[in-house]
Amino acid sequence: MNKPLRRVAIAALTLLVILMINVNYIQGSQADKLKSDPLNNRQFTAQWQHNRGPITAGGVTLASSKKINKKEYQRVYRQGALYSPITGFLSPFNRTGIEGGYNGLLDGTDKRLTVRNWFDMLVGKKAAGATVQTSIVPKAQQAAYDGIRQATISGRRGAAVAIDVKTGAILAMASFPSYDTNDLATHDSAKAAKASTQLQGQKGNPMLNKAMNETFPPGSSFKIVDTATALESGGMNANSPFDASEFHLPESGQTLHNADGDEQKCNGSPQLIQSFAASCNSTFARLAGTLGQDKLLAQAKKFGFDKPFQVEPGMSSASALYPTKPMGGDKLAMSGIGQGDVTVTPLQMAMVAQAVANNGKQMKPYLVKRVTAPDQSELATAQEQVLGQPISANTASQLQEMMRQVVQSGTAASVVGGQDIAGKTGTAETGNGYYDDWFVGFAPQHNPKVAFAVVTEGSEQSSGAQNSAPTALRIVQAVL
Repeated sequence: MNKPLRRVAIAALTLLVILMINVNYIQGSQADKLKSDPLNNRQFTAQWQHNRGPITAGGVTLASSKKINKKEYQRVYRQGALYSPITGFLSPFNRTGIEGGYNGLLDGTDKRLTVRNWFDMLVGKKAAGATVQTSIVPKAQQAAYDGIRQATISGRRGAAVAIDVKTGAILAMASFPSYDTNDLATHDSAKAAKASTQLQGQKGNPMLNKAMNETFPPGSSFKIVDTATALESGGMNANSPFDASEFHLPESGQTLHNADGDEQKCNGSPQLIQSFAASCNSTFARLAGTLGQDKLLAQAKKFGFDKPFQVEPGMSSASALYPTKPMGGDKLAMSGIGQGDVTVTPLQMAMVAQAVANNGKQMKPYLVKRVTAPDQSELATAQEQVLGQPISANTASQLQEMMRQVVQSGTAASVVGGQDIAGKTGTAETGNGYYDDWFVGFAPQHNPKVAFAVVTEGSEQSSGAQNSAPTALRIVQAVL
């Protein structure tokens, strides 16, 4: 072979080897990634041919598939509006929630199901997907949804989250206004697109999961974070006296008022636990200035602020925010009462309560507790995971007692007093003709099992105790 021909042959052989390596790389390690790529439309056109497994909660089927012709299946959702934050939906152009995060297991294409489905395919039987069992308690979910729907004024928003204190399992996650996931599960792309456009144009953005993807000003529920900061790094304890007298914002000079009826309790230098129970704005605005922005920010971050919670694959929360840019005296004071630029998700505040109730240990939140193959063999099970220890056990113990006092003699006593529940009320002014009303806490009062956060948008005459505490109580009663 002459020299030029040999060079051409070597070059051709090299290109062939490179091509083979590339093909193996794409078909091997990159196959799953390319298959699930959002730009790959073939995954959506073929999805109706899969006999997707059910999504369940406490023995109740939330999503299932029914055969509509020789080749295709229709996805059907039970009480779509109630469970939309959990299941998500399957449409001709999108998959959300658990439908999206567990798509490969649900449609049977996941590698863990390949061997099991091989024999079914061999005998001509349609391969079935796995069953995804969630941690949701149906009665608690119903109580949460009904409660926020009834307490929220027309056209406004509400959300609730309940979490197992010891494990991090999400027991309820409700959002209002909501939408029927069946409207988007049609095989008709035009109908699905029209339904999506209509929902996106509605007031309150029904398709947004407000429990973990919407942020609200926390109002006085943020005083849990203030108090944790004071106990952890401010050299104080629950019985420390602190000035609660009339407070004037340091820059504007405006008087910061306490809630009606609490001026007598918020006077002089009561113990911190008393100011907490009465929710004295004068105390906590002043305390924010004493502690400083850096300490408050550091403590908020320990609780999970400024980063999302990864609940399940494809299901991340929005980030709660405590300001990182230097603030003036007025803004710093307002941050101490959960106003100004402080924003949170209901999931974030439920995680704050969970850490307090769990002696300072924060657990990773999760929705899926078990996945089983069609033959009932286990494919995956939830693994409890500690995210961190944002506060010490001693601080947690003091906060637990302070939150018990809120119900026994404080701002929530007139509504849920005498009930085996503890928490912190919050009412955030929005300046838009409505208030964001909060109740954040845990139950039972001793040996807590459930942590929760409820927010509803009510009128300017509403409060966290009136609007959100009753819903929290109904959720807890449904779980316990």
